[in-house]
Parts: sequence; C-alpha cells; structure tokens
Amino acid sequence: MNTTVKRNAIDWSSPDILNHLFLHIKTPLDSIITASAPSAAGSEIKNEIILSSSKEINDIIEEILNEIKSKSVSLTIQSRPDIFDIYESNKNVQDLCSKKINPEKVTKKDQNWLINLEKEIYNSISKNDLDLVDLSYKMAVSERQLHRKIASLVYLTPNKYIRILRLHKAKQLIDNYDQDSISQVSYSVGYNDSHYFSKLFSNQYDISPKELINSLL
Repeated sequence: MNTTVKRNAIDWSSPDILNHLFLHIKTPLDSIITASAPSAAGSEIKNEIILSSSKEINDIIEEILNEIKSKSVSLTIQSRPDIFDIYESNKNVQDLCSKKINPEKVTKKDQNWLINLEKEIYNSISKNDLDLVDLSYKMAVSERQLHRKIASLVYLTPNKYIRILRLHKAKQLIDNYDQDSISQVSYSVGYNDSHYFSKLFSNQYDISPKELINSLL
C-alpha cells in the first residue's frame, strides 16, 4: 500500500520563519566563537582563524536579522493584496471596477494568487510594455485565464489592473521621497511620456504628481 506524506508549505517570505532560521544558525555559531577563543599557544593561530571567520559570519547574520526586523511590518501587510487597500481608499478606482469588490468573499488561495501577481507586476513595473503573455507564463496560466481570473476577482481588465498598480507605486515613490521629479517617477513605473503619466495620475488621485510633490516639500 502506497502512503502519501503531506508536507506543509513553508512561507519563506515570512519574517518569523526567516528570523527563526537565522537564530538557529546564530546560536551554534556563538558557541564556536566562544570555543575558538585562544587558550593554548599551540592552537592560537588556528583558533584565531576560526574566530575571525566565525565573527565575520556572525556579523553578516546580525545584518540579516536587523533587515528582517525592519521589514517585518511590510511583509506582514503583504498578506493582503494591495488592490484591496487601493480600492477601499479610492473612489476613482472603485468606479473603474465593473462590480463592487468584497475582499471577505475572496478566498485565501485567491488572495495569495493576487499577491503573487502583484509581485510579478512590480518586478517588471519599469517596463513600458508589460507583456501579458509573459505575465501569464510567470503565473502558470494562459492569457485567457489571466483575463478571466483578474476579471472574476477584482472586476478589471489586466491593463486597467496594471495601470492602477503602476500609479499606486508612483504615489508611493513620491510619498516616500524616493523620487522628486515627475520624469523620474514616470520612468520608474513604466511611462516614457511624463505628460500622459501625469494625466493618468490625476485621474486616479485627483491631484497631479507635480502638486503632490510640491505639497510634500
């Protein structure tokens, strides 16, 4: 009789998992550092080499742990698709959707699918022509399935959905002072025409990028 063993999937993006992993590396490493402290003249050189290497590894782990702690909040927030927050806070985005989005009716599996889709879009967001065929391939669905899935979950076409995310990312760049010129922001989110970008941005946020930048100075 064949026995199937089920294994739980590990979310490697979770700060708790990463923190747990590196702490398990760090604990025995601390023991190595302590044990390698020079004690006898004959082993002093060898121990110094081990001690030096171990401390370098320890410093790297410390940096990683600090980075995990600093990003733990944003990683936790990403358990919910950005489109939900954008939709709930923006009347203009709501008007673009053919139906009302109800996040509570979207399964966790579909929410994770949307999160992965958003990650793929963000990874290629600076491209002027974001290829839907390529995006479909990365999501392991056909282009038709991509259209249907987005339409059924957020009631948007893929192009409108991508545009909303582009402009959302543009607003984040301005709000976080990552870019301070319209052309820089425009290029960063895949628009080569800054005037066209400004028009789309104004339509989504009821304020032009220039006005928003000036309001933050």
